[in-house]
Amino acid sequence: MKAALYHEAGGPDTLHYEDVADPVPADDELLIRVEAISIEGGDLVGRRDLAPGKNEVPGYSAAGEIVGMGEDVEGFSLGQKVTTFHWKGSHAQLRAAPARNSFLIPDGLDIGIASTIPVGPGTAAWALHLAKLAPGQTVLVLGAAGGVGLATVQLAAKLGARVIGTGTRPESLERIREYGLNDGIVVGERPASEQIRALLGGNKVDVIIDTIGGDALVDALDVLKDGGNAVLIGVFGGRATKTDAGRLLKHRHTVIGCLLGPEMGDEVPRRLISELFEMAKQGDLRVPIDARFPLSEAASAHRRAEERGRIGRVLMVP
Repeated sequence: MKAALYHEAGGPDTLHYEDVADPVPADDELLIRVEAISIEGGDLVGRRDLAPGKNEVPGYSAAGEIVGMGEDVEGFSLGQKVTTFHWKGSHAQLRAAPARNSFLIPDGLDIGIASTIPVGPGTAAWALHLAKLAPGQTVLVLGAAGGVGLATVQLAAKLGARVIGTGTRPESLERIREYGLNDGIVVGERPASEQIRALLGGNKVDVIIDTIGGDALVDALDVLKDGGNAVLIGVFGGRATKTDAGRLLKHRHTVIGCLLGPEMGDEVPRRLISELFEMAKQGDLRVPIDARFPLSEAASAHRRAEERGRIGRVLMVP
């Protein structure tokens, strides 16, 4: 089969379109003929920072038709269309993935949109669940224009929360008001916390959903109410940023790490993700697609996925 892979960590140009061996599904895995690949944030971080195994195909999310399955798989049939998640293998014409991390695609839902749902919107739904966001509360979404951020904005708004989002571009924040954003905070010249205090008249937010990490989270904790929850999803802002443990203690803040992959097949995350497919089919969850590239142009697709200012996911098609 053909696949896009890299042999050393680096920029998008490290990706090459090559012939590799077809994957063989394990006893608990499905084998799919890939029809759509969603480029996820983790794909970009992995390509940039992590050395791959020999001839290891990268990529988290891919959707397609089941063409094989392991002997222990139940609840799926050959010919069904599914979205799959695994820590590797999406950037290819065929991919094997655990059945517990695979989801049937409802009839009538675009397969490209379906490929994006488990990781991006799925993470948003799981983060809001962990945060215990309630109707009428105020949530601060750091990185509101990204894939996870945009889904978080929509789901929080539908829950009845006031949604404040941060971003680097005012035009991007303005565009996502139609998705449920109430207030946009442009980061850069002034700390986000200073702007939020002014916006709320000195009041604070109930929940933080952070897709950035690093200094952005440390700053945001200054405007989290006592006893509030902050859910950390991304570390693009840095992994070694320090915060004041005494402040966490004094204000009874809870910082929760949210990595959906290991828990995706568990009962509650799986239910939440399954509900998202139906929401997307009914138009209650909007997943904009920024661009679609052939898999053979994976370097260009990754380059586009790293560009700031865009709204929507970048897909690849084998």
